[in-house]
Amino acid sequence: MFVQTISPFCDFKCDKRLKSFIFVSVPARLVWGVPGKDVELPCDITPALPNDNVTMLFWFKDNLGMPLYSLDARYGPLDKASHLAMSDDLGSRSYFITEDEPRRARLRIQNVNIYDEGVFRCRVDFVNSPTRNFQVNLTLVAQPSAPRVFDAEGREIKIGHSAGPFLEERELFLSCQVTGGRPKPSLVWWFNGTILDNVIDSSRESYTTVNQLVISSTPRYLKGAQIECRASSSEAAGYISREIPLTVFLKPNKVKIVTPNDLLSISKSQNIRCESSGSYPPAKLTWLLDGRAIRNAVVTEEETESFTGSILSLNVASDDDGKDLVCRADNPRFPGGHAEDRRQIHVAYPPRVSVELIEVQNPVKEGTDVSLRCKTSASPPAESYNWYHNSHLIVHNVTAGIMPQEDKLFIKNVKENLAGHYACSATNVEGETYSAPLELVVQFAPRCKKGYEAMRVGALPFETLVIQCHVDSIPEVSRFSWTYNTSRGVLPVQGGKVDNQGNVSILRFTPGSDDVESLACWASNRVGRQERPCLFFIIPAEAPESPRSCLVRNATNGEGLEVSCIAGKDGGLHQSFVLEVFDISAPSDPQAGVTTLSDQGDLAPPKYRVLGERPLFRLHNLQPGKDYQVSVYAENAKGKSYPPVILSNVRLDNQLTSLFFNTEDVSSSNPTAETSTSSVNLTVIVVSLAAAAVVLIVSIISVAAILACRRPRGVTAVIRRRSRRSSKPPEEFELSDDGFGEGFHRRSAQYRASMYGECEERISRMIEEKIGG
Repeated sequence: MFVQTISPFCDFKCDKRLKSFIFVSVPARLVWGVPGKDVELPCDITPALPNDNVTMLFWFKDNLGMPLYSLDARYGPLDKASHLAMSDDLGSRSYFITEDEPRRARLRIQNVNIYDEGVFRCRVDFVNSPTRNFQVNLTLVAQPSAPRVFDAEGREIKIGHSAGPFLEERELFLSCQVTGGRPKPSLVWWFNGTILDNVIDSSRESYTTVNQLVISSTPRYLKGAQIECRASSSEAAGYISREIPLTVFLKPNKVKIVTPNDLLSISKSQNIRCESSGSYPPAKLTWLLDGRAIRNAVVTEEETESFTGSILSLNVASDDDGKDLVCRADNPRFPGGHAEDRRQIHVAYPPRVSVELIEVQNPVKEGTDVSLRCKTSASPPAESYNWYHNSHLIVHNVTAGIMPQEDKLFIKNVKENLAGHYACSATNVEGETYSAPLELVVQFAPRCKKGYEAMRVGALPFETLVIQCHVDSIPEVSRFSWTYNTSRGVLPVQGGKVDNQGNVSILRFTPGSDDVESLACWASNRVGRQERPCLFFIIPAEAPESPRSCLVRNATNGEGLEVSCIAGKDGGLHQSFVLEVFDISAPSDPQAGVTTLSDQGDLAPPKYRVLGERPLFRLHNLQPGKDYQVSVYAENAKGKSYPPVILSNVRLDNQLTSLFFNTEDVSSSNPTAETSTSSVNLTVIVVSLAAAAVVLIVSIISVAAILACRRPRGVTAVIRRRSRRSSKPPEEFELSDDGFGEGFHRRSAQYRASMYGECEERISRMIEEKIGG
């Protein structure tokens, strides 16, 4: 279509109607134009009357009377009309469009600029319809300033920096602000193509436009995201935006102890793993046991941007059984941002045991039934139990009334010999543990102390008898009574003086004219009265018997010699023992007429004399290389034993003892000078043969006795030897906190020595019987 350009001055007749219409006031329609873009100014050319047509169309700008654009359709249809535009810049960029519907006709101005702003008027002339005028106010859009973003404290977030940090599930606040803009700009917050907030929080009159973004609970997905603030005065003009990176701290959303909850052993370290994820920055893992942080434990950690792992090397104690183990994940940059996983741990530990009485109180009376329980705490439960009496294993013995059954021990009709220390042991997969011993005290009525059941008491005319009655009892004796037996019957002791000291009663009694045959001692305590009295048979006092089976050997400490004998009968009176040493060595340079005999042919006085309450003597002053004769005898108030025991030819050579001895009567006649040499030689031969025989007999009997001593002993014997046992526990067993009582464990060397000491006494008795036979 051809557009003809017209000059700014009319070269045609302007009628009066056109000039007068220029000044008619017509409401203007506001149209926004974007600088540098096209704008279309509407002009409705629809005729008011049907079948009417447009004849002329003019576009005026501001108050200029000359049109900047015209369309002439007087000579044909509208689509064939001629277009005329001014030759200036605005006219050259203008063109009227009529192809669409008449009501949508418009003037298009290309590449508008600031000089194009103004009021445009469109005048339409019709054939029959009245002329129509439209005013359009073309205003160019002015974009606002670039958006600025501020945080809740009013600090501006600089370009290239991120906003935050914000906390997950806490409030997020950002304020976007622009200034200027025409028309009033829109300000919208966007995220990932979605509008977050498009509400303007400032007044329309304000030069500054503000949009405050408030997210009450910050979601996790905003961590590391970017949000956008867009400002625009016109959709056609586009928008000015500002992208804001967000820093969001996340609390851990997962923490898990991933190691299976197996039984933990106190004997070795256990590795337990915990994992945490979802935290930013990465979480720090801490371990707690029973609400307290675990100290001095080996912890291995691994960490990525959002994952943390921790391996705890845990050493547990038995007291930790049933406690809560907690793995806690904390975000150090997120106050209160933590999560935790907990589990109740189960600890395997050796049994913890103690012994307690069931139903009865300690002490118990003899004849009572007693039940003991091995009170046990163990994980896993104990599998087996053992019971011990005075450190010796108790076996099931129905005949004796001793019946261990798992964790219980039943004793029927308990006797005094079953008193003592009872302990138990329990075993599970973690080991065996022994309890502290429980002392079982058995109360019993008095009974004669061993060795004091029946005794002979020697009586001297007109002298007071001093008799000691020893009894055993628990509790202590509360009363003693004495009786004596004559041909007329049993009578209470009268006129005697009794001194009671604990479980010993001492009677000082002077028999009268009655023929006293025996005395009896009775004792009572809270349990009852003694069933059988202690008897003392009155016999005329006699001199003691001579000791028997005397032996000479090196002293145990390696210095000197030791002489031991077996005591004979005491004759009813207290006896003591005497050892005399005679030097029978010939002088190294004998002079004529010098001898060790006295003028009467007896030995010279003894070199020294040793006294003792027992027939056991140690000789420390013997000189090596000399020959000695040793005499041993007993004596009491009645006199000396006869004949004494003579040990001849005793010699100490280089710490080795030469033993050549025979037994003979001291009062026997001495040999004459003519026969002395032959007698001595014969004696030496006989003594040597006898000594060899005795040594052989002693060896045989010693071996037999030692074997007999090693046989298992009864419970009563064990009780008597208890104080000599070692208290050291077996290394392979674990003890309870209280440990074992003294003497609970294996026999010590001292105990074995005491056993063999007793055997020596038995050996001596056997030798005595053999020799006597």
